[in-house]
Amino acid sequence: MTMITREIPEKLRSKKHRQKRKANDRVHYMDNLRAYAMLLGIVFHAVLAYSPLSYNIWLSADTQQSAIIDFIAWCVHLFRMPLFFLIAGYFAFYLIEKRGIGEMVKNRARRILLPLVLFLPLLMAAMFFVLGQAAQMVEHPGPMLESITKIIDQPDAAHGPIRTMHLWFLYVLLYMYALAALFFKTNSVDSINHWMNKNPLLFMVVSPLLVALSLVTTIKPHPSPETFTPELWSLGFYGFFFLLGCCIFRNNVFIEKLEDYWKILLAIGMIAYAGFYLLLPEPMSVAESMSGAAHVPITFVQGVSSLLEGIAAVYLTLTFLVIGKKYLNNKSQTARYIADSSYWIYLVHLPILLYIQFMLIDTELNMWIKLTFSCGATFLIGIASYALLVRWTPIGWLLNGKRKSLLK
Repeated sequence: MTMITREIPEKLRSKKHRQKRKANDRVHYMDNLRAYAMLLGIVFHAVLAYSPLSYNIWLSADTQQSAIIDFIAWCVHLFRMPLFFLIAGYFAFYLIEKRGIGEMVKNRARRILLPLVLFLPLLMAAMFFVLGQAAQMVEHPGPMLESITKIIDQPDAAHGPIRTMHLWFLYVLLYMYALAALFFKTNSVDSINHWMNKNPLLFMVVSPLLVALSLVTTIKPHPSPETFTPELWSLGFYGFFFLLGCCIFRNNVFIEKLEDYWKILLAIGMIAYAGFYLLLPEPMSVAESMSGAAHVPITFVQGVSSLLEGIAAVYLTLTFLVIGKKYLNNKSQTARYIADSSYWIYLVHLPILLYIQFMLIDTELNMWIKLTFSCGATFLIGIASYALLVRWTPIGWLLNGKRKSLLK
């Protein structure tokens, strides 16, 4: 497959030329990166059980903790979802170029909106069941599980607003696709690309500042925007990376320019992350977490922390984008199978993972064994259920499209 390596000519915007593009064109490294970003979410949620910073707020918090977990987990947190939203922006413009705005909206409604509507209530029911089981079987619950257990025992207690759980990214993406249509209609992406090509160094300086402005009013590390009320910081933060993905689709040469500098970007990103990590505040309490308070006063330390967070997020995201293009741009049945299954596995993983971790809390096993087992078992259950219950069923068609179109 010939990869897009230069800015797409203006004439490809016409319907005639969109229809001439091959329907089976795939950008393999983007597919693979998206899948690994999804699956890395399982690992991220699993390690939170052993994170000192998350002990008070994570449901399956274990008494065994490690600062190493914290350092790795929050580093991954800074680039995993930004990378996912960048890829989402890339494919949003891919769909618009290939099929037009109307078909992009229909496709995303099937692949994003419908799974959110269908799976959220089912996953909420599964979580209620798992928490009910945990309340009975866990002898040494963490602070959050203990608080939830008390609420379960008091049916009249306030339960708080309904949240989007780990499906928050689907909800935020709905806003992003509306923005993609706007970007396309107004030719904003072409103007930004022109500026990026003329001022690449300035872009690398300004972009972390823009990200920092979005993060300066929220807690550290930034939380998941799980409320149905749009959280402006998250729209700014993830919207930046989504827009960057739209730009890169039209200007893949930008990635090529970064290929010689990815080690420098990685070094700067990790130095910034180390500074950010040192400035992390004390762990949040259960009460603070359950109140949903995510905004903090803007102080000097908050400003510096946000700037370091922005630098790390931008530079590490671009680093792993370049690494993915360099090493994951391969077509294989195994990679494609993992890419297809990753959506389903991520959707259903959380209640499975938490149930397994609840069973392990009171055991004497070493935390690294617990972590390895919980991740491995969750993935195996996910991949087995995908193969047996999803891949060749309407659920699989909903998440990945019909198989005949995927195998062309």
